[in-house]
Amino acid sequence: MTKNKPNSNMIILAVIIPLFLAIAGVVILAVFSNNVQNQTATTDDSVAPLADSEGIAEYNPPRDVQDFTMPASTGEEVSLSDFRGKYVMIAFGYTRCPDVCPINMADFKQVKRFLGQNADEVVFLFVSVDGERDTPELLQSFMARYDPEFIGLSGTDALLADARSDFGLYYARIENPSAPQDYLVDHTASRFLIDKDGKLTRFYSFTTTPRAMARDIIGLLSQ
Repeated sequence: MTKNKPNSNMIILAVIIPLFLAIAGVVILAVFSNNVQNQTATTDDSVAPLADSEGIAEYNPPRDVQDFTMPASTGEEVSLSDFRGKYVMIAFGYTRCPDVCPINMADFKQVKRFLGQNADEVVFLFVSVDGERDTPELLQSFMARYDPEFIGLSGTDALLADARSDFGLYYARIENPSAPQDYLVDHTASRFLIDKDGKLTRFYSFTTTPRAMARDIIGLLSQ
């Protein structure tokens, strides 16, 4: 009796399919990493000091930044100078952001939790680089997903002009020809900390953990 020989095609598929999936995974990871890398880019490498192993960079001395005023999720116009006497955490982005912004806002929520009784000393701002679509009403809804006390600001190119140089802010629209209003925005993913005097004192990379940010802020508050 002759035994059935294994199907050579099946053996080839058994080898090729896992190999294909592995290659696809590497490609997807590379694309995501490149996207995050692009979003953390700045227009001037000299704007931010060197970061430590946790992605925390100190501006020493703290850097002067120009005040800005924008329509806010509170229904009023809000200025950065409104928060003198408190620390201000800032992230730039937009409400339709598929990846970076939800992570940043979730991180802010964690930072606030880790701050504990010190949380009242810190204001959390989300500055939209897509003011054309991000109305104050939409920002209010977006903030409510994370913390109703977080404040969203609706920035336009004119209102964000000073922030481009002060924070090394980068953002650029990625057009969608088939759906003009469904565009994406590539943008800086890093987080920034303004001190009680309204000066830029810290740069936190996208990879800096909420616990590390909270620990750093508590250290500043204890000084």
